[in-house]
Amino acid sequence: MTSKAEQHLSRYLRAVLMNRPVGASIPDCELSNEALRGLEHFLSEVLGEIYPEWQSESLDTIYPTMSRKTSEWEVEIFGLCIIVSDQTLAPLHVCLQIAPANNEVSWLECRLGKRGKDGMVRTPYEFLSKMRTRLYLLDGNADQIDWAYKATFGERRRR
Repeated sequence: MTSKAEQHLSRYLRAVLMNRPVGASIPDCELSNEALRGLEHFLSEVLGEIYPEWQSESLDTIYPTMSRKTSEWEVEIFGLCIIVSDQTLAPLHVCLQIAPANNEVSWLECRLGKRGKDGMVRTPYEFLSKMRTRLYLLDGNADQIDWAYKATFGERRRR
């Protein structure tokens, strides 16, 4: 069954991707902000199904440093997010594909938080600018991060 968060995300993401060419960046606009709000809730649900500690945790805000349309109905987002419980920052990399005919996510690959010696590294919000600069310097290479959380589901449709 498709959750309300998944439906919300898919509906707004479809509008963002519809008339955009593959490879194009997705600029900040109200429509993409709605999609990001849906993504916050959806990812919290998905992580909560896999990791017990995420059943009482959620994401607050996503700050993309890079977001682009990677193929038909598919997006990649690399950036930072705020963890609700302590308002700290963590890196986030999401690739997802929405179904072509209905409001659901058909494929997801999500990586969140840098792994530290005691779990996920949580950076205070006051370092937002410094953290964004670090991500920009990675130039979209998310594999340079040792990710604390990973979630994948569905099958990616290739064109």
